[in-house]
Amino acid sequence: MTEFIQLVVSGLAIGSIYGLIALGFVLIYKSTDVFSFAQGDLVMVGAYLGFGLLTWLGIPFLAVIPIVLVLAALLGLAIQRFVFKPMMGSPLLIMVMATIALSLLLRGVVVIIWGTGAVTYPSTLPNVALDIFGVKIATVDLIIMGVTALAILIFGLFFRLTRVGLHMRAIAENSEAAAVVGINANRMFSLALLIGTVTAAVGGLLLANLQLVSTNISELGLLSFPAAVLGGMRSIPGSVVGGLIIGVIGQLATGYINGTAATAITFGVLLVVLLLRPQGIFGSKGVVRA
Repeated sequence: MTEFIQLVVSGLAIGSIYGLIALGFVLIYKSTDVFSFAQGDLVMVGAYLGFGLLTWLGIPFLAVIPIVLVLAALLGLAIQRFVFKPMMGSPLLIMVMATIALSLLLRGVVVIIWGTGAVTYPSTLPNVALDIFGVKIATVDLIIMGVTALAILIFGLFFRLTRVGLHMRAIAENSEAAAVVGINANRMFSLALLIGTVTAAVGGLLLANLQLVSTNISELGLLSFPAAVLGGMRSIPGSVVGGLIIGVIGQLATGYINGTAATAITFGVLLVVLLLRPQGIFGSKGVVRA
């Protein structure tokens, strides 16, 4: 039982990161109707930017965070300006292929700068095992869950209480109707890409504190995709819940079977859920007129 609880807590920590990354995935999809398969590589870019600032310039981790977020925001705006905007209105397959090409480009740039070998982050977050009723819980897991919960809370308040957030929700629900009432769709699309890139970078910084950093971290970032699908591709709360489920399933499978089986089991669970509920846990069924 103790091992089970420890695995669940660890799964909630990494699952909260998946949920945060999936939040950006959902925002981009709601705004552009495009699955951005570059999201996992943006996670990788965030991790490597943090590593470069920590090791090359010797900047403290707390100062690295805002710098990485600003750089990620600028990258998101560049992607919107030079990739998404020129291709708006193109067939869906063309836009998906563009995100795959962007993914390969980002990975190539990282390999050119940092190489293919794995790197270890300098000690950034305190990692002490706390004994809570006989269950050993790492402080880094608690910190990561706290940071992601705070980030998700901030985004939730932003979407519900601010004028810009309400405009983004309006664009996501019906872009044509929102444009009729004077909402600038291009500006909202740019903001969605910016937020999606920033959430991916935050996820990269947090994942880097849990494991070695390599180009393979992009594959972990892509686990936000099944998290978003599981929760419902247009549901922001669903993306978070989906991330937590994926994280816990993955850690339990790793602990009781092995790491190789974890991915297969994760996607197996996703397949079963979609067979039973194709719209995802929090998704709503579309209305089809005869």
